Amino acid sequence: MRAQGLAALRLLLPAAAVWFCGISAVQAETLEFQPCSLTGSGGNGNLTAECSRWRQPLDRNNPDAGQLELFVTRLPSTALEPAADAFTIINGGPGGSSVDLLVDLAQVMRAFTRKRDVLVIDQRGTGRSAPLTCEALTDTVEVPDAATTVTMTRQCLDSLPHDPRFFTTSVAVEDLEALRQTLGYRQLSVYGVSYGTRVAMQYMRTYPDATRAVVIDGVVPPQRVLGGSIAVHSQDSLQAVFDRCAEDAACAETFPRLEEEFAQVSQRLKDAAIPLQLQHPVTGLPTELKLGYGHLAMWLRFALYAPETSGLIPLIIHQAAAEQNYLPVAANALRLVHDITTALNYGMHNAVVCTEDAPFFAIQPVDYTALDNTYLGREMYDTLAAMCSAWPRGTLHEDMKEPLRSDVPTLLLSGEYDPITPPAWAAQVLPGLSQAHHVVAPGQGHGVIARGCIPKMVLDFVESADVEEIDDSCTQHLGPYPFFVDLMGPPP
Repeated sequence: MRAQGLAALRLLLPAAAVWFCGISAVQAETLEFQPCSLTGSGGNGNLTAECSRWRQPLDRNNPDAGQLELFVTRLPSTALEPAADAFTIINGGPGGSSVDLLVDLAQVMRAFTRKRDVLVIDQRGTGRSAPLTCEALTDTVEVPDAATTVTMTRQCLDSLPHDPRFFTTSVAVEDLEALRQTLGYRQLSVYGVSYGTRVAMQYMRTYPDATRAVVIDGVVPPQRVLGGSIAVHSQDSLQAVFDRCAEDAACAETFPRLEEEFAQVSQRLKDAAIPLQLQHPVTGLPTELKLGYGHLAMWLRFALYAPETSGLIPLIIHQAAAEQNYLPVAANALRLVHDITTALNYGMHNAVVCTEDAPFFAIQPVDYTALDNTYLGREMYDTLAAMCSAWPRGTLHEDMKEPLRSDVPTLLLSGEYDPITPPAWAAQVLPGLSQAHHVVAPGQGHGVIARGCIPKMVLDFVESADVEEIDDSCTQHLGPYPFFVDLMGPPP
């Protein structure tokens, strides 16, 4: 990484204040790690690790601006002589916790400790590192008008504990390099997913000698301006679901009017919200909900991220259209609202988007006709523009929006049906990389590191740092999840 009304989760691109800083000017601080137990997103999972709190300047160019506390965790290598580099991961959003991602991917991440330490920092503004939260921007899925958006944004700014200008990608890159130097690692091997690919690519651009190998999963090209393309790419992925259903014998027989039923359900919810009573899917408490079109759009947007949830779309649409059963849409929407609002820090999200994306909307003008022909429409784009009109631009490396050119060995991962960072985006980055290999995972969505044989492929690449040794033939066994034709699941 997100719903249209929950702020437009995810974007990119530079703006004002160009920022320079030499890490050598930062006084090194020894970190003392202590045993700790970590839970992941939504309080799920449990991982035993080493943890530390690390104080860093808010503004590296102004010692008088104060400090903030960053959270660092480490999985020590099990090797008798660990490698001189550490492996690190960077979550997406922007606004997601990398430590939560570590816990969520614990079964995958533990394998990396056989040769090297796994070192993870919660990016400033996220998770356990001086989080920037904005309650006013997370309490509804409905899209507010421009004036209301600006008011809510200013309320958010007034509530923040730190100056948001120093919570951008460029600052995060400097934090990561300062951490590497403080702990004495020769290099870092870096994995980034979604927005995390932006951070990973900027790190390898700024500190190439400190970067051993990079894996970018769901790639956002540095030169891309996110905002206007989100709805279009999501519509393309939804159409792919419709097309695959029409080509699948069981799905086509069970749901012969799927696109027509989707239009019917959409119009019904646009005309008027439906009052429902249901058991909350997370808390289990009786809940009243006025189900509107925003809930449907939010559920669809994130259902398209994974093949398992994409496989449910025809059945849930059909139940709403043919049986007037809107409870599955409502339950999924409530779960998403809970998951998103607990997993993302919107203040940090806005600090990134309003520095690195919105200021560049004029460079890549939006095609409103194309947006109007999507199920998400133009509201997300307009909401971002309104929000960022009131948000201060932060610090930015001057080269950040230039196409990436690097000799660092790089593995690029894409999902065939990714609804936000399509494979074509990774292909845009390839020409600037002298040592690179692009893998498109068949039938997959957004973020593929945990799919099939890909964890082993990534592990082998990180250990060798040699793209010539990558064998991706095993990924051809992947594919889309079969469609559910009833509540019992896919056909035999």
